[in-house]
Amino acid sequence: MSDTILRQISMMELIPRHPAKTYSNELKSKLNNLGYETTLRTIQRDLHELSRIFPIVSDERIPPYGWSWKKDAPGYESPAMDPIQALTFSLVAQYLEPLMPKANFKRIEAFFDRAETVLTGSQKSKITNWRKRVKVIPENLRFKEPVINLELRQKLYQAVYEGIQIKSLYRKRGNTLAEERHIHPLGIVIKGSMHYLICMMDEDPIEPRYLPLQRFEKVELLDQKVREPKNFDLDNFIHKNNLGFAYSDKLYTFEAIFDKTMAFHLIETPLNSSQKVQELSGNKLLIKARVPDTLQFEQWLMSFGADVEIIKPKKLRDKFKKIAKEMRRMYQ
Repeated sequence: MSDTILRQISMMELIPRHPAKTYSNELKSKLNNLGYETTLRTIQRDLHELSRIFPIVSDERIPPYGWSWKKDAPGYESPAMDPIQALTFSLVAQYLEPLMPKANFKRIEAFFDRAETVLTGSQKSKITNWRKRVKVIPENLRFKEPVINLELRQKLYQAVYEGIQIKSLYRKRGNTLAEERHIHPLGIVIKGSMHYLICMMDEDPIEPRYLPLQRFEKVELLDQKVREPKNFDLDNFIHKNNLGFAYSDKLYTFEAIFDKTMAFHLIETPLNSSQKVQELSGNKLLIKARVPDTLQFEQWLMSFGADVEIIKPKKLRDKFKKIAKEMRRMYQ
């Protein structure tokens, strides 16, 4: 199949159904992102040729003229993207964009535009309306994201992607003035609302660090490859530095007495397959399970307040006992 035919097929997929419309310059940009190097004049010629064969019309009342499929037209959907696939692309796009270098996202953005076109033109309203009927609510409290300069964030992402060094102005926690830093970016970690750059710094060539992106005030990309520690592994770094909340790799035996009303959901949604539940008098539940040694689990337990009593392990019980004493003293 010739490049011209492939380009025209892609163009038809990018044209929305009336009353929505697209323009020649928009189509040119989206086709370029798909890898079709073409001119505005070629786009306009293709549109006129296609309109003689397919129910594609232009609104010539006010220039620039917008193009769309007729409202009652069957539309055009490539076999490579049916409505179910288009729905998947649409749902993925909102999560993928913040995680990719802008230049790379641009290269696939046209696929997301194509997905929107397929969904808009689809007669299968159940699929089209799915996004309106399904929402994901974060289980934990979500804080407002810190203000991150988007241009600087893209430069940091690009540095990680290309494996190149940067020169930056970075402000330490608690400082008002930024200092110049020569940095070797190794990775990006996103935890909740926080974005971290994992990197090496010239002043400490041994231990990688993690730096919040909102504290960067200037980033300059350098034409030099990063110096990466031998056997560096991002997952190991996250674990070692507690970015994933883990204190250790080990599981421990956990026992606690919960108020049944507050912890009834643990019967329906157990901690894991090892969980055992025993009903006690006084509307209480004894929960036993093998659980990971994580800060996240401890914070979850603390959310029960006085509705949970830790039995085992003793180390965790003593920790909660100390916290309870400190809180009692604080509120007396």
